[in-house]
Amino acid sequence: MERFFDVQDKAQAIVDDAKAVIDKTLTATADVEEKPSVMVLEPLGEDITNYGAKSLGGDMVTQLGATLANPDASTAGKEDIIAANPDVIFVVYMPYAGDDPETVKESQLAVIKDDEALQSLDAVKNGRVYPIMLSEMYASATRTQDGIETFAKGLYPDVNLD
Repeated sequence: MERFFDVQDKAQAIVDDAKAVIDKTLTATADVEEKPSVMVLEPLGEDITNYGAKSLGGDMVTQLGATLANPDASTAGKEDIIAANPDVIFVVYMPYAGDDPETVKESQLAVIKDDEALQSLDAVKNGRVYPIMLSEMYASATRTQDGIETFAKGLYPDVNLD
């Protein structure tokens, strides 16, 4: 596609920037002995999508040195989330035209943070439930670097990544 539009240099720059963020994060976290376990979840009505090892979001998380708490499942029930008990949960949200982005984000976060059944989770108890916009981690193209940075800051909040 980049050849068709003659933008190979721009495409390579996006890839290089993303790799630089990953490398910087891995270097900054090299001394972190216990890497966090993570779930990337998207509440969709009654269902919860789990972005596992075969997804771009899951790959981003593992490239940053974390472990997916439920790498093989494409959906997750509350029982699955409780059994996995991740250190960190990223909650996917996506505002569409006419939506208030903040309202959509808070609504999605509340599905996890306010559910009585999930209050025992380490991620919930320790305040490590973070939002990530779908466009930052799914077919993200130019926003790939933003997604990697969002994941990195949530995974390693005590490490200076700047």
